[in-house]
Amino acid sequence: MSGFQNAGVTKGIMMVLAINTLAVSLLHVKPYIHLQVVPHMTKYHQFWRLLVHPFAFANSTELLMGELLLYNVGTNVERSFGPRKYSSFILLSSLLSTFICFVGIVVLHKFGVSAVPAGPYGVIFSLLWQQYRTIPSLYAFRLFGIEFSSKIFSWLFALQLFLSYPPRSVLASLAGLLAGWIYRLDNLVLLPSLSRRRVLRPLKTYRIPLSIHTLLARLFEPLAGSSLPPRRSVRVLPGQMRESSARTTTASTVEPSTLRSLLSSRIGAGAAPPRPPRPSNGTTETGSTVPPPSATGSARAAMGEWVSEMTGRGQGGARAPTEEEIGILSGMFPSSSREAVVRALQRSDHNTAQAVEMLLDESS
Repeated sequence: MSGFQNAGVTKGIMMVLAINTLAVSLLHVKPYIHLQVVPHMTKYHQFWRLLVHPFAFANSTELLMGELLLYNVGTNVERSFGPRKYSSFILLSSLLSTFICFVGIVVLHKFGVSAVPAGPYGVIFSLLWQQYRTIPSLYAFRLFGIEFSSKIFSWLFALQLFLSYPPRSVLASLAGLLAGWIYRLDNLVLLPSLSRRRVLRPLKTYRIPLSIHTLLARLFEPLAGSSLPPRRSVRVLPGQMRESSARTTTASTVEPSTLRSLLSSRIGAGAAPPRPPRPSNGTTETGSTVPPPSATGSARAAMGEWVSEMTGRGQGGARAPTEEEIGILSGMFPSSSREAVVRALQRSDHNTAQAVEMLLDESS
């Protein structure tokens, strides 16, 4: 998909999240992926839940909302950060939100909040905070006298996740927002680093080691695939689009002399039209070229085009064909006269593709 251009990390996260959620549902292991203090940690010491609970959702509804948010928000944030900084942010926000959730359920389990639902709630809501702080809105609109921005749709999807399992989902969502806020602070934090001079630094300056990032990119990029950029055309009129496609399909049949004359006509406005093909027996002993039989007709057609263009007496008041259009068709149909080429262009309203069809019908 072209929507994932320059957003390979987000694409990989969405694929892993979907595969894990499907596997959890098929293998019937949903009770093992949420985070709960009592009795899973206090009695059974299942601390591995801290690591596995962000990797899958518990149901398809949460998966749909999560994937939509990752596509709409994560791709923009990744293009703004870059792949290496974005990967570092995903790692830090996941660790921060998990730690905040663990502290929250330890403190609040006496009040009934003793578990956190499975899924990357912290990462998604931390991405929402980064979008709110760094990504400008595309447009604004008014509804019932209230002004909204284009980001309102992302927050509506996030609201469904926020209220999916209250109060557990509320705690997980707030932990993600808090992790995103902490990430943007300028306070110095003790971070692992190979350089002793930069042990204390802000969280947003941390980067995954380049060697590890390069290794992971080489391993997972063939699996995720690459995304081509979307095709955008500067042509807005249907006729121009058909003309562009016709030129593309017939570019291989145009002679080099026609291409040179086309280039010269674009560079200089007064470039001469391409010469008709030289006859095999039309050369005298002194080397002078005998004019072809259609030279008189071509001159008459050129004079008629000039008069029609000056007086506006063309076909329906339309403009006369340009030398560029005539040169392209003359190179494609060297046996056709200039009058036939001009007549085909005028009848087709200067659409090269339709003029080619008319000349093919005439020559057949």
